[in-house]
Amino acid sequence: MTPLESVSSFFERYPEYGGQQITLAFSGGYDSLCLLACLSHLGFSVQPVYVNHNLRGRKELSDEIEVNRANCAVFGCTLEVITIEKGKIDSYARDHGLTCEAAARSLRYEILSRFPLVATAHNKDDQVESLMMKLISGGTFLSLAGIREKRGGIIRPLLECARSEIESYVNSLHLSPSSDSTNDELFCFRNKVRFLVTPYLDSSVKKRLLNISKNIQIIEDNAETISVDEISGYYRVSRERFLNASSISRLKCIYSIYSIFDPGRLSDAEVRHIVDSCLDGRSYDSYFFHMRCTADEIRFYHLKTWFALPFVKGTFLPHGLMLDESCAADALCIDMRKIHFPALIRLSGEDDTIVLSGHSVRVAGLCASYKCPYAFVLQDMDGIKAVWARCFGGRNRISDTLKSPQWKNLPGLEMTKKH
Repeated sequence: MTPLESVSSFFERYPEYGGQQITLAFSGGYDSLCLLACLSHLGFSVQPVYVNHNLRGRKELSDEIEVNRANCAVFGCTLEVITIEKGKIDSYARDHGLTCEAAARSLRYEILSRFPLVATAHNKDDQVESLMMKLISGGTFLSLAGIREKRGGIIRPLLECARSEIESYVNSLHLSPSSDSTNDELFCFRNKVRFLVTPYLDSSVKKRLLNISKNIQIIEDNAETISVDEISGYYRVSRERFLNASSISRLKCIYSIYSIFDPGRLSDAEVRHIVDSCLDGRSYDSYFFHMRCTADEIRFYHLKTWFALPFVKGTFLPHGLMLDESCAADALCIDMRKIHFPALIRLSGEDDTIVLSGHSVRVAGLCASYKCPYAFVLQDMDGIKAVWARCFGGRNRISDTLKSPQWKNLPGLEMTKKH
């Protein structure tokens, strides 16, 4: 199948994408240059976006960007360059237990997620490489579904096209793609598979791998979907439904959870840890989320984000929350005259305590009893004055020192989801 046939066929199958502007993940190599040429030929509105990972020398990156700008101009497009701060990929990899390659991919997709519709130039050879990587690294059964031609806001119109066809097409247009020197080095897993494994697979083996991928995609699509609900500051799954579901449905659910928290590869071992923890009602902490189990729910929380913000109504907080007035029964009515300013809001720590009914109580202990990993706290010059845990499935609490005869008549303050 030629590149134009592959792209045309994709949009015939999914006409809902017609008429939309397409953000193209543009590296400038053969694949993305080919997709730009095809989309332009078919009359789509395209915005090429180049993510500069800042992992190579300044001169090489500068030269590459200039070549990419010139190639985009051939098709009447202006290249948008988004640069990742130098050193950020290394620190992200360290913090999340990822390889540099996986960290770069995660941050790249985080950037691309800002755009409504993104096209990437993955092709048939990329699919074979991905499947071999899953097999070699012991990926889960559903991981052998491989790369999807569409998922969420990402589409891959060249997935049915071979790399050889792509290169022939670009050469026929007399275009010179840019070249990333690291693509020829064996520094990452994909490059090792690309140069040391897939060249020795004959066409029949590659065809069988692609058939396995398509069959597993069908199995996944027909498995029961366990809904994942977003509840203010966390995500929730029905524990009963999860425990009574098939192993394939459980795995599908775990994949959907992982896609929310933007992780690296999911292994069989981690799936077993999660399922066993759910069965036993235990907590589980991964590199990407905190999991807590109640009798009815399996909850997934973002990792702790350390911050300190002034205590002001309307303050925007991490994880899409904000402090605002609320008429909810559990909203905290706070007498501002009893706050010893300056005061701030932050995430709770292990040593935080609050005075309740005349006793000093550890906030971490309260959170544990509510089955949540943390809460927001209000701290002034005298210590912790309030705890907001309802947004995380817990209970809001107010210190004895803030209570007053008039407190029920004061406006309630609660952590609410930003809209």
